Amino acid sequence: MSDTSQPTPLPNDPTARTETGELKIPTQPEPKAEPKAEPKAEPKAESKAEPKAGDKSLINQKELDDDGVPEKYDFKLPDGFELDETVSKEVDGLFRGMNLSNANGQKLVDFYTTKLQEALDAPFKMWTDTQKEWVDQIKADPELGKKLPEIKTTVARAIDGLGDPKLASEFREAMDITGAGNNPAFIRAFYRLAQMVTEGKHVSGRGPSGEGQKAPGEGPRTAAQALFPNLKSS
Repeated sequence: MSDTSQPTPLPNDPTARTETGELKIPTQPEPKAEPKAEPKAEPKAESKAEPKAGDKSLINQKELDDDGVPEKYDFKLPDGFELDETVSKEVDGLFRGMNLSNANGQKLVDFYTTKLQEALDAPFKMWTDTQKEWVDQIKADPELGKKLPEIKTTVARAIDGLGDPKLASEFREAMDITGAGNNPAFIRAFYRLAQMVTEGKHVSGRGPSGEGQKAPGEGPRTAAQALFPNLKSS
């Protein structure tokens, strides 16, 4: 950096002397103080925070679990559930690796069995809901609802008319198991088929047909023969 201070005048320079002729003593500027460097802060050592009470993360599970990891897990299973020995060993190793106590392991077992039971019940629930829906449709149907007792009687008569009691029993059992006996379309179709094979209502007779009384090869009768059947033909 260049020096910006004024040069000292020479002794013979009028500006270098006072009015009485004495030399002026130049005043030197005070040196500027250098800024002091701030001391560098020492890096703080990372402190290991102690786990807080209630922190149940898997990392701190071993230290915070009051019960601790048991020597052997003992789980309670709902009725109908049984833990296979091979699966039990796999669960034991898995839970130990997670540092789970028996109480926390039981929570996971309860969650699993509950969801598994819901999955097993779902198909049966859907079946029962479908049966109820079909029955409600039959009762509300203007054709089937009013004639339901008659339909049951006609269908039962048709099944018994097969002439095979074992087949009739197995057929009824199949309808009960599958629920087909409650399906409106099945009932409507089977009822119409049953009407075709079961005996109909009584029909009153009106005597034999005249045409059926002719001898083989006999030609058509005349009007007189129709009026007088015993009249010999000419």
